[in-house]
Amino acid sequence: MRRRHFLSLTAGLLPVWACHHSTGAGSLPPSKGLAPAEWDLSASRQRVSAPSFTELAGYCDTASAPDAAEFATHLSALQRELERRQFAGIVLEPGANMQYLFGVRWGQSERPFLVFVPQVGQPTWASPAFEQRTAREQLGEQTKIEVWHEHESAYAVLAESVGVPATARIALDAGMRGFVLDGLQRAFGAARMVVDDPVASCRTIKSPAELARLRCANEATKAAVAAAAEHLRPGMREREFAELVKDAQTAAGLEHVWALVLFGSNASFPHGTRNEHPLIEGELVLVDTGGFLHGYASDISRTWALGQPAEELRRAWQSVHDAQSFALEHLVSGRPCSAAEGAARDSITRAGWGSGYEFFTHRLGHGIGLEVHEHPYLVRGNETLLQPGMVMSNEPGIYVAGKFGVRIEDIVAITSGEPEVFGARATSLVQPFGA
Repeated sequence: MRRRHFLSLTAGLLPVWACHHSTGAGSLPPSKGLAPAEWDLSASRQRVSAPSFTELAGYCDTASAPDAAEFATHLSALQRELERRQFAGIVLEPGANMQYLFGVRWGQSERPFLVFVPQVGQPTWASPAFEQRTAREQLGEQTKIEVWHEHESAYAVLAESVGVPATARIALDAGMRGFVLDGLQRAFGAARMVVDDPVASCRTIKSPAELARLRCANEATKAAVAAAAEHLRPGMREREFAELVKDAQTAAGLEHVWALVLFGSNASFPHGTRNEHPLIEGELVLVDTGGFLHGYASDISRTWALGQPAEELRRAWQSVHDAQSFALEHLVSGRPCSAAEGAARDSITRAGWGSGYEFFTHRLGHGIGLEVHEHPYLVRGNETLLQPGMVMSNEPGIYVAGKFGVRIEDIVAITSGEPEVFGARATSLVQPFGA
C-alpha cells in the first residue's frame, strides 16, 4: 500500500529496505514505516528447515522485459505530449521517468546525470566524464553524450549542447531535486523553465505489455502470500513471517521484495510499529507486501485470522470487504477517482465504523507501475477521470487503536468495460486468498 538504503544492522551488513519515496524500480512504497517485520536481521533467519517454495518456481516466466521497440514507443509518446503542451523539450534526472523512456537505472547523487529530450529528434545526455564508459554501457554507442569534468557545470554543458532558442519553453521533471532545478534554471534561464510532468501522462496509461507485467507480478505476490500462510503458527514473530513472505515472492521470480507483517494490535498502525508482537491464536494477521517484475511493481494486502477470531474482528473484516466491493463498482472508465473513494468511505460509515477518517484513516488507493505509488490517486477531491489502461490499488481499511487493524488490497486495471482485478479477491476472513 516505498529509495533504497543499506544499513549496518548486523555484523553481516545485511541489506534493509528503508522508508523513503523513490522514483526507482527497486524501491519500497514511500509511506511505509520501518516496522520490525522489515528488518533483515540474521537472527530472524535462524530457521532450521525453511521452506523452499519450489512450487512457485517459474511463476513469472511468461512476462517479458521491455525491449528497444517498447522504449522507442514510450519516447515517441512523450514527444507528442511535448508538442501538445508546446514544450521544446524536457530535462530529466534519474528515476522512474528515465527508466520508462530508456530503461536506464542510474543512482542519484551530488553529480548530475541528465537527459534532454527534444520535441523532435534524439535526446542529449550529460554525464560525469569519469562515468562516461558506464553511461555508454547503458545507452549504447550511437547515443549523444556530453561529458562534464569535476570543475565544470553539468547544467551549462547541457544547455550549450542542446542549443534551444531563447524563447522556447522547456519542461523540468516534476520530481527533480531542488539543487538540480536551480542549476538548470541558471543555465537555461529561469523564465523559460516550467516544472511539469508530461511523462506522467504517458506512464498513467499502461500498454498491453505493461499490463501483462503488472498482472503477473500481483498474481505472483498473492500466490506467494498464500504459500507462506501455510507455515504460519502461534508464537511466530512478525519479522520471521515477513521473511517467509519475501522468500516466497523471490521463489516466484520477483525482485526487490518487501513485506510489512503486523499481528494483533500492531495492525492498528497502518504502516507498522517498532513494537514486536508474537502471534496469538485468534488474532488477525495483516500482510502488506510486494516486489518488482522487470521493473513493474506489485502491492497486495491481506488480513486473516489464526484460529477463531472474535465477532468484532469478523464484522470489521466484512465491512472492509464490502467497502472494497462498493469501490470496485465505481472503478470504471469515465468516473472520477473521487467516486470510488467516496463509495468506500460511505460504506465504512454505514457499517458503523465512524465517519471521515476516524477509523478508515487513509485514502482508498494509488496508481502503480514502475513505482509502487504513482498517479492517479483515489482520494477525495481528485476529479481525474478514469481511463482504460490506468492501474491502481483498491485498499480500504479499518484501524482501531490498541485493538486491531484490517486492510484488504487488490490491484485493479481500468478497461472499456468491467474493471479487472489482478488475481483472486479475498472471499472471507477464513478464505483470504479466494475460493
